[in-house]
Amino acid sequence: MRIAVLKGVKNFVIEEASIPSLEVDEVLMRVKACGICTSELYLWNGKIKDAAFPLYLGHEPSGVVEDAGRKVNGLNIGDHVTFLSETGCFAEYAKAKKGNIVKIADNIPFEEALGEPVACAVNGIRRSNIQFGDNVVVIGCGFMGLLLIQLASLRGPSRILAVDINDERLKLAADLGADLTVNPREIDAIKYVKGVTNGRGADVVIEATGEQAPLSMATEMVRIRGRLVIFGYHVGEPRLINMQMWNWKGLDVINAHEREPEVYMEGMQIGMMLLSKGKIKLKNLITHKYPLEEINNAFNDVNMKIGGLIKAVVAP
Repeated sequence: MRIAVLKGVKNFVIEEASIPSLEVDEVLMRVKACGICTSELYLWNGKIKDAAFPLYLGHEPSGVVEDAGRKVNGLNIGDHVTFLSETGCFAEYAKAKKGNIVKIADNIPFEEALGEPVACAVNGIRRSNIQFGDNVVVIGCGFMGLLLIQLASLRGPSRILAVDINDERLKLAADLGADLTVNPREIDAIKYVKGVTNGRGADVVIEATGEQAPLSMATEMVRIRGRLVIFGYHVGEPRLINMQMWNWKGLDVINAHEREPEVYMEGMQIGMMLLSKGKIKLKNLITHKYPLEEINNAFNDVNMKIGGLIKAVVAP
């Protein structure tokens, strides 16, 4: 099989490798699509300084069951699935434990059935504890932010306000459930949020960028005894926080990254159910698709934030 190996900064190489062998409780999948995650981008572009190459990346896959170990039941050859893999999924084949696989409806396109990031978003919203009538702000309308807006809308908030510096993404945010949108390059977003909440601030502010300035903005926007949800992936320089304001406001600060395997899979199952029922929509979020041999071009386009790109997938 062919597999992409990250040999160094900005240097994926396509190599030949053996198809993974299976233990009795493992399943082999033919990978049909695998999304590019920001955490992998930071390995490719060198933002994560202590990476040890070579690396086998790709953790947002979907595919078709090709084979299974003798103790696996409930799955058949040809089933469409998404999964948490034990092997890098920028490859033609990958394997996973039976318990880390979720079946998907045959009518869901593989590039939309990205169970891992959907699971992250579902679990992030579960951790945020949005209540009926809450005022919710989502800062950052990339792929994950736009997913979070859709999921937050299912929790019955009074309003969702989307914040981003890209007007095209703000328009999409409005189409997907945001009641209000604001571009902080055009108006004072903090004053705007205070204005529409009668000076109180938002009940829940979700930071979904992984950058310093939006994190500081989120601290200002959230109300006294509100919930500040840190969903963005923060790497590089340590972040500065206004601890005095966190203390004074008595904030609940929630790190919305989930690593417990059972909870991860619960989020994936819930997410795929919502996708199959049309409760969340990914069609307009999957904007770019690349064959395996163009993986460096794919990562470069994501790194450069080319126009119109929200989510890129590699199709081996």
